Amino acid sequence: MKKFSLSSTGIKLVAILAMVIDHVGLLFFPHQLLWRVAGRIAFPLFAFLVAEGALRTSNVRAYLFRLLGFAIISQFAYIPFNGATGGILSPFNIFFTLSAGLLALILWKRLPRTISVPAIILLCALADILSFDYGAYGVLTVLISNLALQRRKLGITALLLFPQAVTLLRFALGAISIQGYASMSVPLVAIYNGERGRKLPRHLFYWFYPVHLLVLASIWYLK
Repeated sequence: MKKFSLSSTGIKLVAILAMVIDHVGLLFFPHQLLWRVAGRIAFPLFAFLVAEGALRTSNVRAYLFRLLGFAIISQFAYIPFNGATGGILSPFNIFFTLSAGLLALILWKRLPRTISVPAIILLCALADILSFDYGAYGVLTVLISNLALQRRKLGITALLLFPQAVTLLRFALGAISIQGYASMSVPLVAIYNGERGRKLPRHLFYWFYPVHLLVLASIWYLK
């Protein structure tokens, strides 16, 4: 029997579906927690895809600028969407976080540890201070995802435990968080087969984000 596995395209489609479920629940069913719980798997999968993309690309600098470009484009859709939620989200969309995560990964790979580690700590601090979506947690998730690609068992274990550690830390600080459910993404990462899979339309991953935010916000404002 052929072992079931997921290509990067398969992971991408699951991440997109989970993101839509999360945002539909946030906007239209804010008191039904199950939507948000299901959506927790979206970000770690997108973070994993960024780490995987960094390994595959022949021009990581162009990749970084592409993420930053879509961060700016997406902000024009993110602002009205966030307004529809009552402004409960972070002021900057997820592409800024993924860009910061990719930059941290570049620093880790290209600079000596005496420089890269302080630079990454500063980058994480800025992600929190500027209130990027998921903040420092998001930046570090990209780095841990790279570890999962390089040292599979260690990285998978780290991806499993990291959301739990963050959830416990927030609880200790007096905050309630459902981020621990992000660990549900780990089995999907564990069955990643290292293949690209079926080719999707170019930049679908990028454009889907702002377009679906605009569609959902438009439905909410017109209801």
